[in-house]
Amino acid sequence: LMARGAGKNIAGIVGSQNWDWKLEDQLGARYTGTNAFVQSFGTKYGFPPSQAAQTCYAQTLLYADAVARAGSFNPCAVVEALEGFEFDGLGNGPTLYRAGDHQCFKDVVVVKGKENPENEYDLVEIVEATPAEQVTYDVDHPMFAGGDLGSCNPGA
Repeated sequence: LMARGAGKNIAGIVGSQNWDWKLEDQLGARYTGTNAFVQSFGTKYGFPPSQAAQTCYAQTLLYADAVARAGSFNPCAVVEALEGFEFDGLGNGPTLYRAGDHQCFKDVVVVKGKENPENEYDLVEIVEATPAEQVTYDVDHPMFAGGDLGSCNPGA
């Protein structure tokens, strides 16, 4: 969505994304689930999904799963269900919600704005997927509050 807003200014600009609709085709089976989502979304809406559409879809599924596993809608129970949760198959590759600081770790998709895009949905090319292991930092890293989350507040 941001690339579309930038227009021709995106050409040659390097950035990162959580996901891209071409991920499974370009980088393979590690990103299984991408093609199924792209096909389903495209059939319904007539164009490929944005990164935001995939994030909303994945987060809805993950929340529903966490509620089911927790057996509760209580926010603290849902948090506990997500702590240390590992999953795959939503198109992003293997993903972990780390228990110690609630950070989400997965491969980072590095992209570059295309000089001559073929259409309005194909504005970036995938340069690489940096493995999660290369972007994971220690839970007590001082730049990220040292992992001190405090206690859970279930709301009012």
